[in-house]
Amino acid sequence: MRRALRVLNAAIEDGCGHAGLTVQQQAFLLVLAAHAEEEVLHADVRIELQMDQATASELAARLLARRLIARRPAEDRRAWRMSLTRSGRTLLERSIEATRHEIEHAESRGELAALRDSLAAYLDYYTGRSRRGPRRRAARRREPRS
Repeated sequence: MRRALRVLNAAIEDGCGHAGLTVQQQAFLLVLAAHAEEEVLHADVRIELQMDQATASELAARLLARRLIARRPAEDRRAWRMSLTRSGRTLLERSIEATRHEIEHAESRGELAALRDSLAAYLDYYTGRSRRGPRRRAARRREPRS
């Protein structure tokens, strides 16, 4: 199991690196992408990624500087709403494809067998195929409360 986790981490790092992203940057962009066209509060991204305020703010600033994300003030002026830019989505797609290639290569060598079910669930969650993924949660939030 440990070997499979190391191989998976290396595959993710290599895939991110191919697109010029760090693993944390890819994760940040994945959270925004998982919410489709909806803007996401910075605090929600931070909570989902289990990051402290300083780390999430620094990461967001780097992504903003590269014009991979856009932000605007939320209703509470102390908060920010963020979304992917077109170039952010393009780079994320390239990163995901490179990561997928690295994972498939490791899988073909039999190095991820111990993680197969968990990996499938992870990918389904972040691509919106899971019923409990972020896209479904976002849709439920928009429904009026009784």
